Amino acid sequence: MSNLIDTTELARRIDVSEVTLARMRMQGDGPAFIRIGRSVKYRWEDVEAWLKKQTRHSTSEAA
Repeated sequence: MSNLIDTTELARRIDVSEVTLARMRMQGDGPAFIRIGRSVKYRWEDVEAWLKKQTRHSTSEAA
């Protein structure tokens, strides 16, 4: 389970706030996450897959 990272670390790595990540979890449009009790963890490979889906080639592309 060494590939699990917490919200603070993910926010730092992808340069967004923890609040943004919380909003993404609520809306279902962020990376997959794991809830362990009150803790939220992310598998880095899930984050990478999500980031790959965010790739766009123009600003007019649909999200």
